[in-house]
Amino acid sequence: MPDITEIYNQCHLSHYRESLSGYEIARWNALDHFITRILKLNGAKRVLDYGAGSGLHVQLWEKLFPHAELYFCDISAVAGKKFKMKYPNYADRYYLVHQNRANLDDRLFDVVVSVEVMEHVEQLVSYLRDIYRLLKPNGTFVWTTPCANELSIEHLYARATGKIESTEEGFRRWKWEDPTHVRRLKSHEIKKILEDSGFSNIRFRFRAHFFSFICTYLPTHRMMPLREKLMTLDYSLFRSFPNGASMLGSAKRAK
Repeated sequence: MPDITEIYNQCHLSHYRESLSGYEIARWNALDHFITRILKLNGAKRVLDYGAGSGLHVQLWEKLFPHAELYFCDISAVAGKKFKMKYPNYADRYYLVHQNRANLDDRLFDVVVSVEVMEHVEQLVSYLRDIYRLLKPNGTFVWTTPCANELSIEHLYARATGKIESTEEGFRRWKWEDPTHVRRLKSHEIKKILEDSGFSNIRFRFRAHFFSFICTYLPTHRMMPLREKLMTLDYSLFRSFPNGASMLGSAKRAK
């Protein structure tokens, strides 16, 4: 298997995760609500985007954490180079992750956010332990990742069409997913792994229940504004229902 760092270097040589699409905008809106209304983290002083890539979420973090020093890290040097060209004001706050460890000191951050990373990392426990290391006591880890909870439309469709495959770890993934996705977790699985890694106060919200799935079949250009509005409805209407195909979560580092 090719080196994981080289895989993402090659991805970032193209236009990998450089612009927002309908589902990305829906995720932005959900993160905005989750962080500001539910977790109330607006007053954080130092925030790290773990798995920042070339900076897709910079403007979101600037909005949600207006008083914070923002930091960024990723395994891809190619992504880092692109990031620094686009956001030179943050160039000295972008760090590489090597061998499951970000090149940053312990206990630096009030908040670590990690958007659509958990499904990509080769060693899930090492990734979570590094985030735990980076958080201050009582700091907050916020993530998003695809969800394998039962009875989402995606789950029902994948099961009906035989598109669920087992992973070497004993989890699963949908066969049509991005090939860099190595797992799709259920919320209770994430909760157990987080608790085993030392986290507590674990909370979830869910999205992509119905409208997001339907919108994948709508024409992408003429109906883009409608798609974006419809995709936000899942979180707005059903965020407490666990049968979503995507989840948001938070957890605390113990004191």
